[in-house]
Amino acid sequence: MIDLGLNGKRAVVSGAGYITTRAGHGRLSALRLAEAGATVACIDIDEGRAQGTVEAIEAIGGKAFPVLADMTDPPQVKRAIDDVVAELGGIDVCVDIIGKGTWNTVQDFEPAEWDWTILNNLTHVYYLFQAVARQMIEQGTGGSLVALASVDGIAAAAYHVAYGAAKAGVISVVKTFGYELGRYGIRVNAVAPGAVGSGNYDQPENQWGVDDINPLAAPRAQDIANAVLFLSSGLAGRITGQTLVVDGGATTRQAWDIRAENIPLYRQF
Repeated sequence: MIDLGLNGKRAVVSGAGYITTRAGHGRLSALRLAEAGATVACIDIDEGRAQGTVEAIEAIGGKAFPVLADMTDPPQVKRAIDDVVAELGGIDVCVDIIGKGTWNTVQDFEPAEWDWTILNNLTHVYYLFQAVARQMIEQGTGGSLVALASVDGIAAAAYHVAYGAAKAGVISVVKTFGYELGRYGIRVNAVAPGAVGSGNYDQPENQWGVDDINPLAAPRAQDIANAVLFLSSGLAGRITGQTLVVDGGATTRQAWDIRAENIPLYRQF
């Protein structure tokens, strides 16, 4: 049996609550960490959502507790982390899930939309990671930070320009945090989901290349949680500053419409 190195670890998941119209990355990531043996502090702005994830973890025999906080407000971020440390004695793993896009054409995108999107997808990651990094440095025992980025931070983010810019910022932040914090044994990485939508739970098993977007198959919410678990675990013990893309191969697409059936045409010199 593979040891993930998470048994007895102290984990934080920011945005751990489940919103019914969303993919549920926070809840699933929290569940995966709990299944691996970590005690999970479930932070959410909504008390009911946080408690719901705690109950889901306890239902599988895991350990968790809720923390209510608005992670876009630095004083609340500090208070939330202080509460977690008071309860657990420290932090070994921190995962940030919070994020949401707003949609409009670039010519009509409003300044207020831009500011809100950057705050809720990028700035709050900086607030949280800075607070947790300070705690981990003080502990002197290393740790892992994982943020949720997006393939929209790698490719174009059509009609949600601020979201793409924010997620590109997350990818940069994990590189810089990873570079500066490596000397303390702290790893910092991101997961970049593809088109998960509300979860893709209805995607058929073992059917590949069924659409024009994902050469392999559409990523599911559980695939994102598994990537979070990997980067949080001892299996990623020498990985930092990286963004793990989980998109069913969508961003591998070629610039040219070259198809297998047309190969004979291209072989004509």
